[in-house]
Amino acid sequence: MTRRIWIALAFILLAWRSTPAHAQNADTILVNGKVVTVDSQFSIREALAIQADRIMATGTTAEIKMLTGPRTHVVDLQGRTVIPGLIDSHLHAIRAALSFSTEVNWIGAPTLAEALGRIRQAARTMKPGAWLIVAGGWNVQQFKENRRPTQAELVQAAPDNPVYVQLGYGWAVMTPAGFKALGITGDADLPAGGRLERDANGRPTGAISGSQGAIVALFDRLPRPTFDQQVDGTKAFFRELNRLALTGVVDPGGNNLAPDDYQALFTVWRERQMTIRVVYALCGQTPGSEFDELQAWTALLPMGFGDDMLRFNGLGERITAAMNNNDSPSESEKDRYYQIAKWAA
Repeated sequence: MTRRIWIALAFILLAWRSTPAHAQNADTILVNGKVVTVDSQFSIREALAIQADRIMATGTTAEIKMLTGPRTHVVDLQGRTVIPGLIDSHLHAIRAALSFSTEVNWIGAPTLAEALGRIRQAARTMKPGAWLIVAGGWNVQQFKENRRPTQAELVQAAPDNPVYVQLGYGWAVMTPAGFKALGITGDADLPAGGRLERDANGRPTGAISGSQGAIVALFDRLPRPTFDQQVDGTKAFFRELNRLALTGVVDPGGNNLAPDDYQALFTVWRERQMTIRVVYALCGQTPGSEFDELQAWTALLPMGFGDDMLRFNGLGERITAAMNNNDSPSESEKDRYYQIAKWAA
């Protein structure tokens, strides 16, 4: 008799331990797909259950459907693949987001013709005289034509707007309306280190090449988005990253990111509208004054500030301008670098 009671209790205990997953309804389930778990066996499951923003269970579609309740959102994958969210360990997301809603986006354009078409479409929706800006996010190799746009093509696409297109940190091209708006008539009007490219007859082609500092300084002459546009751009850029399967980024700071430039990000965070987890760093911006800037900016910013969606991660990607890409630093340049590194540690 006693033995039967203990066996019954054992079954009750086993059932109790196995019921929490079934007793708790999932918020969302994904079924009829290929769920890449990236576990030690790199196993593939058919379905996935989510509760309170956490993975609750994986298994077959039949198993996971047992976790549904009256409010469970069911997603039929129809054979599509689910992967863990990607984390980009070096992406200037904060800076790129500021102007994302006001720029012309060439991301994913397979041909130069399509890219120019996006310029043309933007010109139809923008007021005459409004700047059309493509500030990176593309490369020549993505285009079937395997070349850069010409000034004439940009003028044809947007005859009534100043147009600025930048490639990396060494080249840009503008329409005549752009040169007029910025008051550039010759090399002397460009930032130090920049020069006008000319054709075989010595005529300017509309392109500008030069050092990174020159191109950055040229971009800084363009009109900045309003704060509301920066907030909208931050939300839109993060959603674009989500579309590309990113759920997190490590932002290393970089050029042209003063404290005010983080305010759009902080606004989105305070409004609880973050769709990307962001870990960010701070960089001094003024050569020779980096230490003073970093001390001032971090005075009330403890290491680890933030939450699961936004967190301060220290200093980077550049500690001092003098040591940036410098293979032969002087002793004084190294001393200034070590001074900041020891302070930060």
